[in-house]
Amino acid sequence: MNTQTHVLLALAIFSKRESPARNWAIFSGAMATDIFIYIGLIYYGLISGDGVGTYFNEIYFQPHMQFWSALSNSLPIYAGLALIGYLFRKQTWAYLLLFFALAAFTQSLIDLPVHAEDAHRHFWPFSDWRFISPVSYWDANHYGRIVGQLDNLLGLICIYILWRRFPEFRVRVVLSIFVVLYAVFVIGGLIAPLLFGG
Repeated sequence: MNTQTHVLLALAIFSKRESPARNWAIFSGAMATDIFIYIGLIYYGLISGDGVGTYFNEIYFQPHMQFWSALSNSLPIYAGLALIGYLFRKQTWAYLLLFFALAAFTQSLIDLPVHAEDAHRHFWPFSDWRFISPVSYWDANHYGRIVGQLDNLLGLICIYILWRRFPEFRVRVVLSIFVVLYAVFVIGGLIAPLLFGG
């Protein structure tokens, strides 16, 4: 699932209009599952000069990057954090930890069925097993064009939910930007096969 859809889905499920701190915790939890991918992309793809293609095709699959991928997508870790947050939820830090962990857990769980060869070790540290799905949210060899469009549709549905929940101008400006981005993704996904075949 694309990162922006991660964030929008977590906010659509867990956010509350009157709880900005909770909403930031949810945003952070949704971002946490992909954060090391972006750190690696910035360093290897842009700073070190290896290039984006080398990063995604080679470096991403090396043991050190796979460790960070397993850490940031671990269902047991996020479940444990959610439990701690729930047990101490009357304290502010724990309340925020609970929603951080719930957002991250939800995103990892939803990611599980849409990764093929790039699957995460979702049950680390208890297991290195990876579910190699027959479908992918991006890989055209694994129905990525179809699943990618479903991802875009889910993002637009989440935007609609958040638009109704948050009437504030600044929030709606951000949501409007996301609408434009998704429109580009949807149209691009429909046109690319016609232009490039497949």
